[in-house]
Order: sequence, then C-alpha cells, then structure tokens
Amino acid sequence: MSNHLRNIRALLENAKDFDVSRKVDTYEYESLEKMILEDNIRYSEVIELFTDKAYRDWFYDRNFAEGKEIKVTRYSDL
Repeated sequence: MSNHLRNIRALLENAKDFDVSRKVDTYEYESLEKMILEDNIRYSEVIELFTDKAYRDWFYDRNFAEGKEIKVTRYSDL
C-alpha cells in the first residue's frame, strides 16, 4: 500500500471520532473517490467527507476491505 493510501486510511479511521460536517450525495461518490485516490483533494476536505458514515463505509468497502486489491479506474482507460 502506498504512502498516500495509508494516509487516506488513517484519515478514514480518524474521521469516525468527528461529528458529521458534510453529507455526501450518492451521485458524488465515484467522482469524489477518483479525486481522493488521485490526490486531487486536500486532506482537510477528505476528513470532512469521511465524517459521513455512509460514504466512509462505501469508500472503505471499495478500497480497503479484506482481500481486495486496490483498483483505480481512470476515465482515460475507458
């Protein structure tokens, strides 16, 4: 796991301790995931996004669940 992904996982785990500061709409999930994985968003914004439990769980299941390989879908590859 790269250093960037370890940082993202640490932010995800620490966001559980904060109150919800931003509710993420479901239509934003994949675009925000892409921005997070490509490091195109500030860490302060990432932790704010991860205060939304539904988004945090969705992101975790797609990127850090046991036995899962990390796959980044690039729109240029489609």
